[in-house]
Amino acid sequence: MNRALNGINGEYGILNCSNQYILFMPNYTIYLTSTAQDDIEDIYHYIAYELCEPLTAQNYRRGIMESIRKLSIYGGSIAISQRESIQKRWGPKARTITYKKMTIIFNVINDVIYIRRIIAGSLVI
Repeated sequence: MNRALNGINGEYGILNCSNQYILFMPNYTIYLTSTAQDDIEDIYHYIAYELCEPLTAQNYRRGIMESIRKLSIYGGSIAISQRESIQKRWGPKARTITYKKMTIIFNVINDVIYIRRIIAGSLVI
């Protein structure tokens, strides 16, 4: 028997359906701030035009966007950053993930993930 599943109150859960266990998780809406959008375009522009590698730039941008898209599934399970600089700048519940040498900084508020910045990991002190 197939059943469509929806998250219950935004919580994780397991449904026993005909002796089959199905794990379901809440889905988050992703919101890219204008600053984060600018960061992505700046990264693309640097790789494509300064380094003269347009294909690499396209693949890099695609990789960043895929990492961000995956947050819609598991973003709430990422630990809150313990870095003081992250907490001071982006709030006490800011979280980070990395894509290659870039750090993606985001907040989870209710069922929305706000992507704040995409910066070089070396700039995160």
